[in-house]
Amino acid sequence: MVRARAAVLVLAPIAPAGAALMALEQSPERAHPFGGPGRRGGMRPLLLILCLGGLAGTAAAEPRRHDGFYFRAGAGPAFPIATFTPDTGGDSDASGPGVGTELAVGTTIRPRLVIGGGTFPMVSPAPSYDDADPGGQHVSATGPFVAYWLDARGGLQVQGGLLFAAGYLDGSDTRPSQVGVGYGAMAGVGYDRFISDQWSVGALARLSAYRLYGVDDTIRIATPALLVTFTYH
Repeated sequence: MVRARAAVLVLAPIAPAGAALMALEQSPERAHPFGGPGRRGGMRPLLLILCLGGLAGTAAAEPRRHDGFYFRAGAGPAFPIATFTPDTGGDSDASGPGVGTELAVGTTIRPRLVIGGGTFPMVSPAPSYDDADPGGQHVSATGPFVAYWLDARGGLQVQGGLLFAAGYLDGSDTRPSQVGVGYGAMAGVGYDRFISDQWSVGALARLSAYRLYGVDDTIRIATPALLVTFTYH
């Protein structure tokens, strides 16, 4: 009984096109698609394409399931911890509250597995640096990522990616403004729940790490963050 009902649901979108195809096959004379004389089978390829398109559209539109196109936006508190390594002298550390964000797009290449590209930046407006103000830290990090759901219906997920990083350090009393470039990586684990057929909301614990060059100091920044996420998938 369940199989029969599933078959009816799958075939329903293509029934009108199938009926039209049968009617044309039984008609002795048909108008050519481009206004010319009738020709047997002239409309068959077009209607076959419509039938298959209706079937594919039905399969791709299954609600409350992570598949197809992927879009995510997220933001939340972060706490970057930076280590400055000068050309001479010892390391020094800076830390302070900040904001982490995420904006990513991708596609599902197999059940529950997404690949894509995104930006995974952080901003720390006023970190503490050996009891002095080093100026704010702004890191933009962009690159490919993968995301995987343990259940296609939602719930626990993991993600990771490799990043190209560009950082800007605000000037302060102790140093001028600086710009550096480098690399990074991110990894995260989260949980989401569907709030509509395609949209879900959740929380993501993410750790991003960046290494920047081209400034007076080589800078390493590790940034744990807790993001609220909105996902279309």
